[in-house]
Amino acid sequence: MQVEMKVKKGLTYFLLIITLLLVTCFITYLIAPDWVEDTAVDVLYPTVTIEDEYINTVSLEIPKVYELMYIACSLTETFKQDKNLISKRTPSYYADVQNHFGNYNQHPLVILLEDKLKDNAYSQIQPAIRLFALNYDLAKDNSLKENEIFHVNPVLIKLFKSKKFYYPDYKEQIEDFAKKTNFHRFYTDHNQYYKHLKSKYLQLCKVERMWNWMEDRFPEKYDSYRIIFSPLTGGFHNTLPGLKDPVSNLKQTWMFVSPPSKTNLDTLSREELEVLSSKVEREVFTEIDHNYVNPVSDKYRDEIEKAIPDYRQWNRQKKGYSSSMSTFNEYMTWAIFSLYALENYQAEQTEEILSVQETFMVERRKFIRFKAFNRE
Repeated sequence: MQVEMKVKKGLTYFLLIITLLLVTCFITYLIAPDWVEDTAVDVLYPTVTIEDEYINTVSLEIPKVYELMYIACSLTETFKQDKNLISKRTPSYYADVQNHFGNYNQHPLVILLEDKLKDNAYSQIQPAIRLFALNYDLAKDNSLKENEIFHVNPVLIKLFKSKKFYYPDYKEQIEDFAKKTNFHRFYTDHNQYYKHLKSKYLQLCKVERMWNWMEDRFPEKYDSYRIIFSPLTGGFHNTLPGLKDPVSNLKQTWMFVSPPSKTNLDTLSREELEVLSSKVEREVFTEIDHNYVNPVSDKYRDEIEKAIPDYRQWNRQKKGYSSSMSTFNEYMTWAIFSLYALENYQAEQTEEILSVQETFMVERRKFIRFKAFNRE
């Protein structure tokens, strides 16, 4: 009886403490919601190990496991039916992929990916596939080698595990797909092509110029840029800003973008080359500058939400950007590219360059007030 009473008493105290903590958290959130949100982000936001080779550099990469997963994704019906997920810029490479891997479209990994992607390709699943791929390399025997550089709080993994593609759970399927398709050999055979794409990208896109331009104008500072793409990447781009190394306190940002245009650069005039370059630079610039724009916007959240009470009056997209803040940030990141263009491209080309961006935003992306916003 005494033991039972002690257990009940202890349980009562425990529940009381939990209740007091919850009430305290709730009251604190009511009093200072921004502080609570910022603290939660600081505590739970992913961290990264920044290896020496990446410090003070721009890295342009087509990582093995990232490419393996993109190829597997490209075999799913979800990817095949969405032009934004598969690039049209590398038709010969896409044909190579289909010839080599097409007969494996019913492999357990592809079926698993289709099940994950079919209702959620633009939400948490696809970014998770991208991000966690960078924690692995692939050996010659097509086995996964873990090298965890992207660290996510275990609490978050447990809470959202069902909504993510969690690599440790699917290691067997990934390795089986790689081994049966002899992916490592395919990747090695295409190394020269990957080098060609990266060389072409850097010819069109002056990333260090953009990096310096942004940091001359914004308080945010980064110590490392990683730009990652697959030749198969479509227009679905995203960035992961503010990744801090908890040991060195250095900051890194990752950008996931498309491959360069399939246009033969040697056939272009200087003017045509600059216009094409502006299109490629804009793709990565408008990911880069989220890392600088968003922290400033966060300081003016109330003013922005009052200015854009109904984001649908500014944004007619069917998917994504479903808030005033995300809509404003997308307007602003593209508008800042216009300022960059005015300062870095030939004056006789800038009007065409601005018009191309405005037409794309209004007609293709359905940010219907962008031209007026941009000109202002």
